[in-house]
Amino acid sequence: MMINHLLAIGIMTGNSLDAADVVLTEFAANGIMKDVAFHSLPFPEHLQADLRHIRGIITEAHGDMEAACRKDASLAGVIKGYTAFVARAVHELLESAGTRYQADVIGFHGQTCAHHPPSLAKTREDAYTIQVGDGQLLANLTGITTIYDFRSDDLMQGGEGAPLAPVHNRHIAEQLREGGYFPLTFINAGNTSNIAHVTRDADGNVVTVGWDAGPCNHFPDLLVRAEKGMQCDRDGNIGKRGRIREDLLRGLFYHAAVTPRRGENFLEKKPPKSSDPQWYHTPKRLLDQTIPLEDRLRTAEYFSAYLLFHSLGYTDRNIELPSRFALFGGGWKNPLVREHFSALLKGNFADNPILEEHRERFEAIHRRLQGKQLSVADAAEYGFDGQAMEARIFADMARCRITGEPFTAPHITGGKRAVVCGIICYPFGSPENATPNLRSWMQTYRVPPSYDASEHVDSRWSRAAAGWAKWLI
Repeated sequence: MMINHLLAIGIMTGNSLDAADVVLTEFAANGIMKDVAFHSLPFPEHLQADLRHIRGIITEAHGDMEAACRKDASLAGVIKGYTAFVARAVHELLESAGTRYQADVIGFHGQTCAHHPPSLAKTREDAYTIQVGDGQLLANLTGITTIYDFRSDDLMQGGEGAPLAPVHNRHIAEQLREGGYFPLTFINAGNTSNIAHVTRDADGNVVTVGWDAGPCNHFPDLLVRAEKGMQCDRDGNIGKRGRIREDLLRGLFYHAAVTPRRGENFLEKKPPKSSDPQWYHTPKRLLDQTIPLEDRLRTAEYFSAYLLFHSLGYTDRNIELPSRFALFGGGWKNPLVREHFSALLKGNFADNPILEEHRERFEAIHRRLQGKQLSVADAAEYGFDGQAMEARIFADMARCRITGEPFTAPHITGGKRAVVCGIICYPFGSPENATPNLRSWMQTYRVPPSYDASEHVDSRWSRAAAGWAKWLI
């Protein structure tokens, strides 16, 4: 059966709650992708406050959504308002794209409110992940088939449920390989940073690996919000007036990302691993206002680059460490973070201080890159808008749910097997409301049904809420 290109919308609202990013991407049957339109809708302040509030409620309830709803009756209303806000972003995206584009499917990640993966939990059954956002309501409000709840399937297989970027990055790298851009490392610098290598192993086989590196924008944004009432240190204007303090750097490295329950330093854990800002800790010295804000901020910004470079040391010796780095995510808008990371890649450890216990590790990373032509560039220079990258991941995941392609891998997330992710919601519950093109794709790929919509599936949040193991079929 001949099928037309699939038009998929990807949606991402990050932990910083700055905006809903939505992208319309066109996929050919062979997976070649091209962005058609992108839109970013800033969060209203009241919705930011509401979402931060329910994050706290869900965290206190340890991911038990029934308990969270009992504790605060406003939770359902906040999720409904958030979903309506996302629907508005979709409508504005399609209006900007033009009437000739009819979207077939939406990939909706939702808003992460808690993430307690197996690497942190005592047992697989104690793990949970919570993304809120009503997939069925979004399908009804937009009239577009919506696929949501992308992390639960992997977590239920013993995986971290993250990171999800590496498979999408592999799809991009496959598209770029014909142009000679290979191998590649993709680095996302958001509230949390993550790394994905698409490279070769010792036998010349293409391999994809990735993991969460740790906090990135989290501490710089926290400081300027608390002390300047600003969303971020735009262009590094405040931090550039300060200096890097080794005592603050040490405090951040050893205390900022200590895992709950186990008390391990996340930055020193080997992959697979994933993190969540709900358990990042702010060292007291970072909040000490007797130390100039400029110094504290500059050190926090340097820390963002420092931990990324440190995390490159987890790259297996049996695979090639790429010399091309494709950057995306809001953290790279701060030139200080980018300058420090580039300098560390080049081995400039004199002007970029390193903790003495890390010297051997940093020098070993640098040796693996010596003699190579280093390239540190925005993803846009490879033809993929970095601002749209995270949203596009979920457009790609929606496509892969339709084609039956797994979007996780055991060596990336730690799950027992690779899984196809997501639940399909048709507008008003009827497959007849899918576009004719989507129905053709689904017939061609013989799309398996969504998870059985039993009483345990609530379209307002992910299935892998605390207690999922009690009712898993």
